[in-house]
Amino acid sequence: MTGPLLLRQQKQLVDRTIKLAQERGYSDGASSLRAAWTESIDSLNEGLVAYLADHVRSGGHNGRYDYRVDSRFARLRRAAQAHHDLGIPLEMHNGLFKIYHRAYREHFTDLFSQASVKDEAALQLSPPDEFIRRLDDFFGEAELAMLAPWAATESKEGAFAETQRRLTRERDQYFAALESLRSPVLIVADNGTLITANQAALQTFAGVSEPGGLNYRLALQTHRKDLQAVVDQIVGVAGNEWDAIWMPTRLGSRCFDIRLRRVEDTANKLEASLILLLHDVTEHRAAISKARESERTMSLFLAAMSHEIRAPLHSILGIVGLMKEADGQQQRELIDLLEISARSLNSTLGNVMNFSRFEHQAPVPRPEKVILSKALNDVIRVKSVFARQRAIPLRLDRAEGMPDEVQLDWSMFEQVLGNLIQNALRYDDGRGVEVRARLDRGALVFRVSDHGPGLPEEIAEMLKHPPSELRPRVTHRTGSGLGLAIAQRMTLALGGSLDAIEERDGAVLEIRLPLVLPDPGVAADGAGLGQRQLGLSCLLVDDDDINAWVTTAMLERAGLAVDHAQSLAEANVLRDAASDQYDIFIVDYRLPDGTGVQFAEDLRRDPAYSATPLFLLSANVDVVRESAEQRGLFTALLQKPLDAEALSKAIYGLSPRPADMLGGLSDAARTKMADAFLQSWVEFRSMLSEIKPGCPDVELTVQAHKLASGSAIFGFNDLATMLRQLEQAGVERAPWSVTGPIVSRLLAYALPEGCLAIGPTKQSK
Repeated sequence: MTGPLLLRQQKQLVDRTIKLAQERGYSDGASSLRAAWTESIDSLNEGLVAYLADHVRSGGHNGRYDYRVDSRFARLRRAAQAHHDLGIPLEMHNGLFKIYHRAYREHFTDLFSQASVKDEAALQLSPPDEFIRRLDDFFGEAELAMLAPWAATESKEGAFAETQRRLTRERDQYFAALESLRSPVLIVADNGTLITANQAALQTFAGVSEPGGLNYRLALQTHRKDLQAVVDQIVGVAGNEWDAIWMPTRLGSRCFDIRLRRVEDTANKLEASLILLLHDVTEHRAAISKARESERTMSLFLAAMSHEIRAPLHSILGIVGLMKEADGQQQRELIDLLEISARSLNSTLGNVMNFSRFEHQAPVPRPEKVILSKALNDVIRVKSVFARQRAIPLRLDRAEGMPDEVQLDWSMFEQVLGNLIQNALRYDDGRGVEVRARLDRGALVFRVSDHGPGLPEEIAEMLKHPPSELRPRVTHRTGSGLGLAIAQRMTLALGGSLDAIEERDGAVLEIRLPLVLPDPGVAADGAGLGQRQLGLSCLLVDDDDINAWVTTAMLERAGLAVDHAQSLAEANVLRDAASDQYDIFIVDYRLPDGTGVQFAEDLRRDPAYSATPLFLLSANVDVVRESAEQRGLFTALLQKPLDAEALSKAIYGLSPRPADMLGGLSDAARTKMADAFLQSWVEFRSMLSEIKPGCPDVELTVQAHKLASGSAIFGFNDLATMLRQLEQAGVERAPWSVTGPIVSRLLAYALPEGCLAIGPTKQSK
């Protein structure tokens, strides 16, 4: 138990020893570093513990012992040998050792006299007088053990020469360490005068690159003035730490993180001096500035995206408000508008998701046959809701000679045109917004004009040049121009141009696109089966019951006979057991025992199904789209959410009458779906209540994925968002600091009463 006691008293022993050494004149011959004194105390403590543990040899020094090999004093003999090799005389060594002896004796005598020492169990092993006696015996025998190096015969001249060589090597080691530093280091006297510096300082501030030029003070004379100016600039600033000081260098103005440290001199025997450590942080500061600019850009981007998303959402909310007052015929018209607005919102969200890719590469259009007059009218009808609320006339002028059908990525162009119309309606003074469409020398031309204040100079200038970067711009009005920047990129990707037309009254923006007519022999979407065929068999592989029921209902309404599997294993069993081959396969990406890609690879290896239509219907199609090899396994990639029209169009290549996703389902089917959802929710809540801090396990992550889709179908959007957040946290193995709050919110969530009630007049959400 003596070891822990000595460790607790180490600091006080060091302090007392240094004080006695200074008083008795021994500090000049010892180290200035406190660490060296601490190491000596540690060596003595180690020897003292070994000595007190030896109860056989406990009678003090004895002439029969050979102290040159006594293991109890091995470390102390090594320290004595080092002192001898450094040229320290025996009298200096012994005198300093007696200082240590006195420090120990005085300290423990004082310690025994304190009342608190009664609590020190280590000191209860022996009476105080006995402990002090053993302490004296230890120092007496240790002194004998440490005489061995000086007992060897050696000429004084040889010893002095060896000492000089050792000191030279140590000095060169220190200089080599200083020179090896890649950052500038300046050593300065207490009055601010430069003493020395390393090669990095000379290269940075004087442009000198010869190696070893600063090893000695005389080499500094030529450039001392330059480096002294650097020192004066630093020490002239109050403090001892500076995160960013800009200083002139041979490479121009550079930013330095500077730390000023006083040279340690515990024994107070050296001239006071300072060390200046300079670290070049110019690139680091630039990176921080860039990160802050990126953060500011992202804030503007989010504001712009809020506008892009809120525009179609505003139309949807406006239509819903109008439906409350509308009669039967008006409601049907408004439902058509609602569907158009929802499609527009879905397209906008898809284009927003491509934003990060737009920064590095142009968006890739996917042209298809478009009935131009209907598509233009749909855009105007949606925007008319917003226009009527603002009491602004909105007119479409379609010139004669416009083709009925064109080949065009309408979802991309719809966002471009919709953005221009929305902005025009925001700034028009009430006299009206006009959209003109015409043909001009083999090009489709669309012009949007308003009677507002015109384009800001920053935005007008941006449109004059191809976009070099995709980022918001600060203007003197609300908005950042990011919507127009994205519109410009999309227009260029479509092979066209977006220009501002000089007008005295308002803003006029013109889109020019190349006219591409569809091949009359090709259907609107060549990926499907062509002409509708009744009685086709389909195997649907989806582990989410609610999604599967909806998809099955849409497929059956399209004339298909559907079998449903919830896993790859179940799908393989059904495929092997089928009396006839399936005509179509539709598979989700994420399944309990694998992925839709694995199913597709297995299917394509079967000669009977090597060319059978296979569709991926998932929210994760982007994962597959990025791989040409995986993409080639499927007939088409279908992104959820998908309605009956889009699904039928993908399969048959034609467009039946639009219908909502749950339309046509019986009350019994909807009730069954609601019961299944409630049961899944109860089971999920039970799993959630038992989760321990950490990452969600695989089963919980999969269940969250299933429930998220069902929540969206039944209109529980806030619940669906939380479930997707939990799913993402599980996939990314996020820390509990991220997962925990999501779990807490889900446990606190309660389904609204009667929210899943199904009746004859109840509409699915």
